[in-house]
Amino acid sequence: MHAALKRSVLSLLALAAGSSSSMVMGQDFSVVVKDVLANSQATTLAVPGADPNWLFLRRELEHLDIGDLSTVNLAVVNKEKTDPLPVIAKYAADLKALGVDLLLVPVPPKAAVYPQKLNAGVDVATVPSLVPFYGKLQAAGVEVLDLETLFKAQLAENPDKQLYCATDSHWSPYAAQLVADVVAKKYQALTMPNPSFGVLPEEKLEFLGDLVASGAAAGVAKEGLPMQRAGKVDPAKPGQVGTVDSDPRGPIVGIGDSHLQVFRRGGNMLATQAGFIDHLQEKLKLSVEEFSMQAGGADGPRRNLARATAANPEFWANKKVVIWVFTAREFTQGRWKELPVQVKKK
Repeated sequence: MHAALKRSVLSLLALAAGSSSSMVMGQDFSVVVKDVLANSQATTLAVPGADPNWLFLRRELEHLDIGDLSTVNLAVVNKEKTDPLPVIAKYAADLKALGVDLLLVPVPPKAAVYPQKLNAGVDVATVPSLVPFYGKLQAAGVEVLDLETLFKAQLAENPDKQLYCATDSHWSPYAAQLVADVVAKKYQALTMPNPSFGVLPEEKLEFLGDLVASGAAAGVAKEGLPMQRAGKVDPAKPGQVGTVDSDPRGPIVGIGDSHLQVFRRGGNMLATQAGFIDHLQEKLKLSVEEFSMQAGGADGPRRNLARATAANPEFWANKKVVIWVFTAREFTQGRWKELPVQVKKK
């Protein structure tokens, strides 16, 4: 080939390769999030993704817009101007002084696990990770269950297993059960033989979630997700299980936001007997004492727990573990107050 022609061909190939590489890299996630926020009203509850049947909570995107939490001053960027790290670390230390372990279970944002559902052309490598911030928590003495890594591994291994609801702000029934399995294996030593707990075969749950505004419901398809119910077995009612309610006699305390209630409480929580607590109880064959609320997972459940200790000075006598489940956006949007693990009456 003539030298000049060869150089021209090589130049064209290099340009094509560069163009191809650029296409593969895709859009920076931070730019995608900023564009979505800029093109939606601040009062909007949810925004549609690349697939219009996938909706994303706007407040969660505002949380993701902050980026890597390990590199920012949370006392400044947090909406309530409170830093979660020292508050959580002190809570863990105070529990440890009572002989009780704390397991922190932050639920990562849906768009961080499914960024291509938000924008099909996004570069997934640019999504900010929670893992560096978890490292700071762990260095401060807090044990964290890293669901981000768990969920991404599950998504790679089982892409057909949906980890979040498309039309709701919560994890899916599959994810709630998956996390319950992981936590149960960690505390297997607490298992008690109890044949009254059981799990039912898989069924399909059809619903429109909390991200669907009533006026937009007609334009969004109802989603159907598999779930299994778990609870108390009644021999007189084959094919059914009953909800096992919060029990103060159990060695485990579950505190948190609506991620503890979804698929457990029914109504706007979508189903019963299929939530995280239900499956955790079934796996361990013991009941859990629960303090949960639909919002305010940073301090609300801890405040209710503190009230329970005031009413019962022996509250912690038989407790072994506190499992604290909340949406990760609480790190930048929650009100983090120091609250006592034990309230003593004067």
